Amino acid sequence: MKNLVRRFSVKQILLSDVVLSTPLALALILAAEPIAQWAGGPGATFYLAVGILMLLWCVDMAATAFNERWQEKYLNVMIAADVVWSLLALALMVVFAESLQPLGWVLFALNVLVPLDMAWMKRVAGSKPHQPAFG
Repeated sequence: MKNLVRRFSVKQILLSDVVLSTPLALALILAAEPIAQWAGGPGATFYLAVGILMLLWCVDMAATAFNERWQEKYLNVMIAADVVWSLLALALMVVFAESLQPLGWVLFALNVLVPLDMAWMKRVAGSKPHQPAFG
């Protein structure tokens, strides 16, 4: 699997993360009230704030994708931010577990799994493949 991920550049992985995250962010911003009713949990203001943060993160990732110096300098920070986002989403999922509806579980699960997967892909794409000792 790592070899498959290494075929893609860090830029391609960052842009794929933007493509995956932007529609969710826009949906959370534009439909915060209905999502809060269907998903349960913390409320419309929370979903709106999460959508805005996600959209800002997408803009940051898109800008970083096109600047190779930023990629080299901030890749580890971006990976850490993805992991922190996932852990925070997991913690919030546990806190709001009693009031979540099925859509809420799906939204929180996406916010746990997608950033972890993207962090792993960024880490693999940013690392050099190991060379055999004798070859």
